[in-house]
Amino acid sequence: MASQTPQRISLSITSEHRSGTAQLTVTGRAIVGRSSDSGETVPDLDLAPYGGAEGGVSRVHAAFLLDGEQVCIEDLDSTSGTRLNGLPLTPHEQYRLRSQDELEFGRVRVVVRF
Repeated sequence: MASQTPQRISLSITSEHRSGTAQLTVTGRAIVGRSSDSGETVPDLDLAPYGGAEGGVSRVHAAFLLDGEQVCIEDLDSTSGTRLNGLPLTPHEQYRLRSQDELEFGRVRVVVRF
């Protein structure tokens, strides 16, 4: 079995509280969510600084995954749901991402660029 090449993605994050960019390297599974004050939950992409709690982001909301050379997104049965280009995702199903796709984790928007 051949190993998968890590995929680096650039994320433009926007919420009513803050905007910014983040870089994420997906090597297998990268969790999107928000950290807890206790430090028990530390996702790979932490949306807490972008108003994640107020925006309805679950602690463990979704995951970026590698499928061969493609990056996919999977909602992990989050409370507020995940949208891809405006369409709600079915929890635990993988959806392939393309550059410029817009994700919504609750009310926090993220544009994906490869």
